[in-house]
Amino acid sequence: MKTMLYRNSVIESLQLLENVRNQVFTQIVNIAANGEMKEVLDVFEEGDYYTFDIDQFEDSTDVNIQKLLHLCKNIEGIYDSLLNVNAVGDEELIP
Repeated sequence: MKTMLYRNSVIESLQLLENVRNQVFTQIVNIAANGEMKEVLDVFEEGDYYTFDIDQFEDSTDVNIQKLLHLCKNIEGIYDSLLNVNAVGDEELIP
């Protein structure tokens, strides 16, 4: 039988994966903002708010973006798998 300590470790791992995925995605946006998407993003002014979606970078020709995109998707897949295998509910993921 798995202990509560074990479950808490799994939940901490899920929270870490979520944070890492978000940091990697932020770097994808930063690389694109200084490269392929520079002209598009130049129309935004400081303080403007825009939510990016991972699908917006699918057609990027930048090898760095593609590799980080692949990493993001792998992290998401592992996250989803651990979430399901351990039947972790959303309420358990709130720090």
